[in-house]
Amino acid sequence: MMGENDEEVDATVLVSSKHRELIGSQVLSCKQLCDLPDEILLRVLDCLSTRAAVRTSVLSKRWRHLSKSIPSLDFDDENFFEKSQFLNFVEGALSFRDLSPLKVFSLSCYVAEGESRVNTWIDAAVRRKVQELCLCLVVEIDRPVEYTLPYGVFRCETLVKFHLEMFYNFRVPSEVCLPNLKVLTLDFVGFVNDISFEKLLSCPSLEELSLKSCRCGQIEVLNIGAPNLLKLSIFEPEFFAGLNRHCQLRIHGVRIKSLRYHGQYGGGDHTISCPSSLVEAVIVAFYPAEENPDWCADRVFKLLKGFSNVERLTLFYEGLWDMNEREDLLDSFPVFRSLTRLKFDISPVYLDCRALQVMLSQSPCLRSLVFARGLIEDSEMDGWTLDPVPECFLSSLKEVRICNFKAEDFELSAVRVLLGTAEVLEKFFIHCSRHYRENFQGSLMKHVMKLPRASDRCAISLEFGEKCSGCSRKI
Repeated sequence: MMGENDEEVDATVLVSSKHRELIGSQVLSCKQLCDLPDEILLRVLDCLSTRAAVRTSVLSKRWRHLSKSIPSLDFDDENFFEKSQFLNFVEGALSFRDLSPLKVFSLSCYVAEGESRVNTWIDAAVRRKVQELCLCLVVEIDRPVEYTLPYGVFRCETLVKFHLEMFYNFRVPSEVCLPNLKVLTLDFVGFVNDISFEKLLSCPSLEELSLKSCRCGQIEVLNIGAPNLLKLSIFEPEFFAGLNRHCQLRIHGVRIKSLRYHGQYGGGDHTISCPSSLVEAVIVAFYPAEENPDWCADRVFKLLKGFSNVERLTLFYEGLWDMNEREDLLDSFPVFRSLTRLKFDISPVYLDCRALQVMLSQSPCLRSLVFARGLIEDSEMDGWTLDPVPECFLSSLKEVRICNFKAEDFELSAVRVLLGTAEVLEKFFIHCSRHYRENFQGSLMKHVMKLPRASDRCAISLEFGEKCSGCSRKI
């Protein structure tokens, strides 16, 4: 609440340099808060909590008028001691606000017997042509197994962003018309009806889709096919059985550029067909302990095959090693013709792994190779080397980065092999934690510098610190 001396506030301090340029001399001449134009005052209100913004209505008629048009409304029942206070405040704020377009409506609350009441609030936001809708609804466990949002949510032509978090089954109406929806985030939501749900996941303007810990129930096939989808993220914690063993996940996207998958590569018959537009993919995969390596190797192979068009690939799983003894898979390994950067974030990577060697040989355009958690050569053969040498080592590989380096013999052996076979290498980075700085900084560099190099243009850099600059992770 403002005090009696508010008239002395220099309004220019509330305006960023960017906004000063946009608004011009009109703002720069203001010396009192009340002299600011409505556009700026509404931005000021938008920076306040909803409770604080509503309270400004008592300052004057002008403030009362402005507070009726607050761009964003954010309601969270955790900010109230009593449930009745929360209910009364939400309904009072919604009845007080005019029908001007609403930029953001955020609601986080426990839904008990007041389901219809909550839906009334959501409807009120839809009637105000909301652009961004964020709902975090905690539903009683003993309630019916499905929760239905107001029909108007799925017919809101102004909706651009929709975030729904609800550990509950979620039913989508048969008709979905969200022509301007660009960002959709679903957390802990249970899928009920596959066809209608697929319509939601395939909105014509959808560019970003995130599914976190979602459950597909009895759905056997889930298609994701938004024509303009650019970024897709699927996250399933290891302890959470979301997209179940019987669910086929089919991703069709002609424009997808970024895809992140975190889940069981053995936990479902996931079919991922990525277009040539895919630029970056991150796979964080794990498999159930009860499954045998052969079964998992088949799933890994299928998953990798779906990403064969990617330009930059990060792998957070050890499933590649399951293919070591599978001649049938190694002989038909997919070719990664567009792959320019390959990063392994597992501990550690074995350079003598056959599957790794095959993958490198099937990546003819690879330019950058990163081992974020270490690299070792453990063949137990003196003088072991790559045979045959991957094509990319002879023509395109320019950079190698090894993190979490401890200068053990089997690590130095891996460095020896890479330096001795990569003929066009330009940069070779070795990162160690600060713990090793005093132990072998000088001797390590001297040892590495003496190793034979196939490329006379290769510069070797030794880094120390808790965070590797090249892979953005702490050691």
